Amino acid sequence: MQRHNNLAVEAYISPARLKTYIALTNNATLGECIGAYVWNKRVGAALFPLLQCLEVTLRNGVHNAASVHFNNPAWFDPLTKLAGHDYFNSFMIQYPNLLNNFYRKGISSGSRKNKKVWTSRHESMLFQAKEKLSKAGKPHHADAIVAELMLGFWVGMFEKNYRNLTVSDRLWPHLEPVVFPNLLPSERRHGDVHNRLLPVKALRNRVAHHEPVWKHATVRNSAAAIKMLTAIIDDVVFLVNGISRERGEMLHESGIEGMARAICRKESLDFYLTGRISKDISPRRLKRDLLRHIDGKSLFPLSYNNAGKETVILNFSI
Repeated sequence: MQRHNNLAVEAYISPARLKTYIALTNNATLGECIGAYVWNKRVGAALFPLLQCLEVTLRNGVHNAASVHFNNPAWFDPLTKLAGHDYFNSFMIQYPNLLNNFYRKGISSGSRKNKKVWTSRHESMLFQAKEKLSKAGKPHHADAIVAELMLGFWVGMFEKNYRNLTVSDRLWPHLEPVVFPNLLPSERRHGDVHNRLLPVKALRNRVAHHEPVWKHATVRNSAAAIKMLTAIIDDVVFLVNGISRERGEMLHESGIEGMARAICRKESLDFYLTGRISKDISPRRLKRDLLRHIDGKSLFPLSYNNAGKETVILNFSI
C-alpha cells in the first residue's frame, strides 16, 4: 500500500492539532500522530450512532413518563419554571449581590427598576427550541419541542432541582421506575443516572464539535483513553437497556454497539499508529485473513482487490 506524504497531510491538519495526539502514540512520530488522528475520526463515527440512540431513547422515555404523570404533554413548561424558582433562590443565596441586578417573575419582591429577568439555563434551552420552530414556520407541538431540545436539557432533568420526595410536582423519585423499568432501585436513582450521563454529554459534545473524543483530564496515555471510552460505551448500553430492552437489542443486533467496542480497542489503535489507513488482503488468503481479522477483534478497513478489477472495503465489528 502506498504511504502518504506525512508533511503534506500535516499542513492541512495543522501541527498544533496533531501535537495533541502525542499522548496516544508510542514514539511521538508524525506518522503515529496522523494515525492517532485518523483513529479518532473512526472512533467518533462509530460512537455517534450509539450516542444518538441513547439521546433519543432517553428523551422519549422521560417525555412519555412525564406526560402521563403530569397529565400534560407540555409538562416541561411548568416544571422548568418551578425548578427555575429553586435555581434562582439557591443562586442568589450563594451570590446575594446579584439581587441588585436580577429578579425572578413570580417570586421576587421589591423594586424591579434597572433589573433583568433571571431565567434558568433549562428555560433558555426551552425558549431556543421554540424559537427554532418558529423560524422554521412550525407549530409548537409538544413532540416537536421535545425533538428540538438538546441532550444537555435532558441531562439537566436529572439534577436535584427536579426532585421532591414529599410531593409529586417533580420528576424524581416518582418516575424512576417508570423511565428505567429494567434497572434495580439502586441502579435507577436519578443522581446516579446523572453521574453516568455527564461523561456521555461531554463526549457527545466533543464528537459534534470535531474535537479529540478521547481527551479528558484523567487521560495521559492510550490505555487510559481506551479505558475511558469503553466505560462510556458500557454506560450508554446500560442506560439504553434500562429504559428499553427492545432498543438495547436493536443497538446490539444492528452492529452499532459492536462497531463502537471494536474501534475502541488497543488492536485497532495500534493498526492506525502504523500509518496505514487500510489493510490489503489477497484473494488466495481471503478466508484466512478474514478469520485473523475477526479473531483479533479489531476494526479497520480491509481492501480486497480481485485481480485489479474491483476493490471491496470490508469492516468487521465484534
